[in-house]
Amino acid sequence: MILKKIFFCGALLAILSSCAQDEAVAVSPAEPEKTLKSYPNTLLDLSNGQRTVDEGYWKNALTNVWEGIKKRNLDSYSTGLIHRPKSENPGDAVSEGVGYGMLLALFSNDQETFNQIWEAGNSTMWSGCYYNWQVDESGKVVGRGAATDAEEDIALALIFAAKLVSAGKWTEYTSSIQGSYLTHAQTILDCMWLTSQITEYGTVAPGAGWGGESFVNPGYFSPAWYKIFAQYDSAHDWQKVVDRSYEILGNSVGYSLGLIPDWMTPEGGYAGMGLGYNSYGDGLYCFKDAIRTLWRVAIDALWFDEPRAKTLLTNAVNFINSAGGASAANFYQTDGTLIPEEDVWTDLAGGTMTRTRREHSHLTIGMWATAVAAVGSDDDMKAFSAELSKFYENGDYFGNAVDPLGGTEDTLHNEMYFDQFLGWFGASMLSGSFVNVIDAIDAPAAEAEKLYTDLSYEE
Repeated sequence: MILKKIFFCGALLAILSSCAQDEAVAVSPAEPEKTLKSYPNTLLDLSNGQRTVDEGYWKNALTNVWEGIKKRNLDSYSTGLIHRPKSENPGDAVSEGVGYGMLLALFSNDQETFNQIWEAGNSTMWSGCYYNWQVDESGKVVGRGAATDAEEDIALALIFAAKLVSAGKWTEYTSSIQGSYLTHAQTILDCMWLTSQITEYGTVAPGAGWGGESFVNPGYFSPAWYKIFAQYDSAHDWQKVVDRSYEILGNSVGYSLGLIPDWMTPEGGYAGMGLGYNSYGDGLYCFKDAIRTLWRVAIDALWFDEPRAKTLLTNAVNFINSAGGASAANFYQTDGTLIPEEDVWTDLAGGTMTRTRREHSHLTIGMWATAVAAVGSDDDMKAFSAELSKFYENGDYFGNAVDPLGGTEDTLHNEMYFDQFLGWFGASMLSGSFVNVIDAIDAPAAEAEKLYTDLSYEE
């Protein structure tokens, strides 16, 4: 094969200005000989000076995986939504997927798909003041009520999209249902307070009028989002939401290890029951809901240099390094022990498939990598990049086609939905691709310029 070195100023900030040299952690992934092909890098290029590792490798992977998600989870269905092919109700779609899909479309500089997902959510899920959380394969609502994480993710994506339009990077677009990007973002923010998704104390409830002061899902807390909301919405006290979120996280029994449970009371106790969509272990473990706390808090550390975020993430990085570093990325109980080895999923693919709940995969590596990207050392960054690369085989998905250890860590047993998004978020933060669009556009051109060196392989 011929090694070809390509210098480029990526899609959007070819966009802002010419390129100039910036520092990055330059490391080769575990298997640099792999053929990187399929789709060219089309990610937004809005550098904010974050440390990066294996940029070219991961930016290529991010573009490839986004195209795979579109092919498998969007284009294979008729609704225009992101669907879950292997859930307990195979083929359904949830509002979480609208938020995640819009975020990936935005950072992939894919306005057409961004609009498609937004409009599909508007026409099938929008209830008048929030998105109903679940529809079936045909788009019929089967799960009513809001999932607050989806509402805030959609609002953030719309605000960023409006910024791209105002900067001339995206074209003006108006929804026949919801109006402009910014108009609908404001509607969502107003409704979050109106429907008690935010309580009078600033507590983020898991749904509209559900939980809040009685129980919370910390994996929904997005303090960086709230700081951005405050820039556009002066009618509500978003700083109170930031402070309350960190107060609750600080109350968690697993705080000293950076291990926050899926469900808890605001005072720090266990909710004491199985709650929500994911009720595994009665919410006592840092499982698939709470592991996202690392990602959401890491964004605040990277974008706003938030000291409370850095403290929590330092606890997390110290813990995972004491457990073995990148090779120890997994789901844990809040006392630092792994979740039970014998526990398995029983509802995957409509109950026809099982897999172990312990999971050393692109999902867990990617989420732990976000903490490392925020407060870890350069060596930590290198180690997590190398480990994550073991779960990217240069196709259009994260994961192993065949588990090399003969277990269930393969694409047959993976959800091919949630795991893809969380692996994407982890890789995007290792590569420096997940940036504050507002600050990056508003920053002086000299600060935004960056030279990328991408190593690609051709036959």
